[in-house]
Amino acid sequence: MIRLSVIGIMVFALHTCVSAQIIANARKDSARRSAIDTTIVLHEVSNFVFKDPKDGQEYARDINNIRVVLPYVRIAKHLYADVKDRKQSDTKRQYRRYRKDLEKEMREKFEKEVKDLTISQGKVLFKLLGRETGQNSYQIIKECKNGFTAWTYQIVAKHYTYDLKQDYDPHREWILEMAIKYLGPEYNPDL
Repeated sequence: MIRLSVIGIMVFALHTCVSAQIIANARKDSARRSAIDTTIVLHEVSNFVFKDPKDGQEYARDINNIRVVLPYVRIAKHLYADVKDRKQSDTKRQYRRYRKDLEKEMREKFEKEVKDLTISQGKVLFKLLGRETGQNSYQIIKECKNGFTAWTYQIVAKHYTYDLKQDYDPHREWILEMAIKYLGPEYNPDL
């Protein structure tokens, strides 16, 4: 009987000693944790509810279309700036050669991909070009090529219910603007 009591006392003493160490370690850990500054970053989530379900569908479609055409918009924006600079600095003959060589190179690189765009993606491409350059697509084509080509493209665009002469208006294209704001740094990585 005495043996059982001695063993019980030893087990109790061992348990008490281990429990005290666990509590002491927990206090040290909590002191260490409170010394570390924890910052939680929450990203803003936009959840829009549209009165008209068609606006919501257009919004989702615009986000997808922007992601598809954005690389082409960036390339076109830089090429347009380069073409404008070359037009100012080169002679007519040099400019014409440069433009034709550039057009040939771009056709080889991008003709298949651009032809595979849907009509709505093409419309978003022209709208974003107008937004980025500050000019409508008709003016850009007329400036880079000639008036007859711009007129021809205008007729084709009218066939697909789009007007190349229409300037980009953020108030009229409010759904597209919301989609651009939603994409944020993905749309404009310079920010």
